[in-house]
Amino acid sequence: MGYLVDLKPNAIAAFTVTVLRHRQHYLLLQRAETKQFAPGRWTGVGGHVEIDELGDLRRAALRELAEETGITAADIRHLTLRRALLHNRPANPLTLLLYFTGRLQTMTLPACTEGTLAWMTRTQLLGLDIIETTRQVLPLLIEDELRDPTGREAVKVGAAHFLADGALAQVVWGGECDADQA
Repeated sequence: MGYLVDLKPNAIAAFTVTVLRHRQHYLLLQRAETKQFAPGRWTGVGGHVEIDELGDLRRAALRELAEETGITAADIRHLTLRRALLHNRPANPLTLLLYFTGRLQTMTLPACTEGTLAWMTRTQLLGLDIIETTRQVLPLLIEDELRDPTGREAVKVGAAHFLADGALAQVVWGGECDADQA
């Protein structure tokens, strides 16, 4: 009897994705063309959560920001975990993306070890080749941060559903329900 055990995840990986704001601009990263995952595509700044950081996700986000951009906790106001999105891509580990927002006092543009940083307005974001799940989450993050600038709201949790070929089918946030599933 054949089992598809090899196609089911047997691990979980957590990553931070941070989008910083200064006035009406958002700091995003265009990933280097040499990156294995999503080369040349846009996202927030972040990276892998280390096992000893699972008890302090904010520390993981700050470490990634400092490593990749030199931006530190002293530079950021209201760094807040806003959304957690679980991915279940076929034949891959479960992936948890932890989306943070924060505000910078100055519109700095530091060098970045992962690609090129750029400040964008909401209108400019529309024309970017943003990684699929981040493209869906980014407008929600912006609204979350504008509605609740100090980060008092509960973290919103969602799941990204993928087709067998790995293409994103849909993102569902807690409390939402597809009409076909109701």
